Amino acid sequence: MRKTAIVNVFLAILFIVTAGCATMQTVEHKYFMKGQILDVSDGEAYLCIGSAEGAKAGQEFLVYRHEKLPYLEKGGSPSFKREEVGAVKISQVVEEHFAKAKILRGDIKVNDVAELTP
Repeated sequence: MRKTAIVNVFLAILFIVTAGCATMQTVEHKYFMKGQILDVSDGEAYLCIGSAEGAKAGQEFLVYRHEKLPYLEKGGSPSFKREEVGAVKISQVVEEHFAKAKILRGDIKVNDVAELTP
């Protein structure tokens, strides 16, 4: 009887952990998806975000640029500024790791970073 109870508790814990991991992956893609801008032309951009990351047509991303700031002291660590520069909306998931997006606003450039808007 005691052995059966222990096995049941173990299976319940295993189920909860497994369900939590699957849910966490969905949460991660829903709230933390980001990728680099690979190409920009004619009001469109290609993102390094695709079906493997959970990308879907219609998702909107804010686009950020990271700029290195001048050193404050000689031999110090570099400092960077993160600035929002625009927004894009996925029009087509091209493949596993790439998507095509329409530029909604801003001055989007290659190497900017697109992050899914919550």
